[in-house]
Amino acid sequence: MIKSITRILNLRNLLFIGIYLLIKNNKDGKYRAYEIKEESMEPSLHEGDYVLAVKISESLKRGDIVIYEYHTKNIEIIKRVIGLPGETISNVDGELNINGEKLEENWSSGKSRNFETVTLGEDEIFVLGDNLEKSSSDSASIGPIKFKDCWKLKYLYWPYHKFKIYE
Repeated sequence: MIKSITRILNLRNLLFIGIYLLIKNNKDGKYRAYEIKEESMEPSLHEGDYVLAVKISESLKRGDIVIYEYHTKNIEIIKRVIGLPGETISNVDGELNINGEKLEENWSSGKSRNFETVTLGEDEIFVLGDNLEKSSSDSASIGPIKFKDCWKLKYLYWPYHKFKIYE
């Protein structure tokens, strides 16, 4: 039992030291670590999870998870990409529509709250949390997000037993 605890502590310490060194040597600003601090991405991500994101260098896809800075509150937010540049996003009776067609997805729970129909610019995306009833500081409340201000989620690294790579 003590041997198992020692292994877990050593694995955890090595992981945190590795992430720390990675971030410390991040002189070009291409990646960042982030702690999930809200429930809006449940069940995909939980409060207390740690993730690593990279600066966006390729186009995003619907369903990608991004981190962006909400400048008004000076906080970082993590949400899922729902709408892509040039699309029109609307809400009809709590159901999301993209260009007039119902969005079929399996990652969200609850019904979306009402928001004004939005047509995205060529440099904008529309983001929402997976837990639509608890989601805040998302595009339904603050509007579209600029593509260039986003970081794409690449790894869920802590807790280690939930390690996951995101494409």
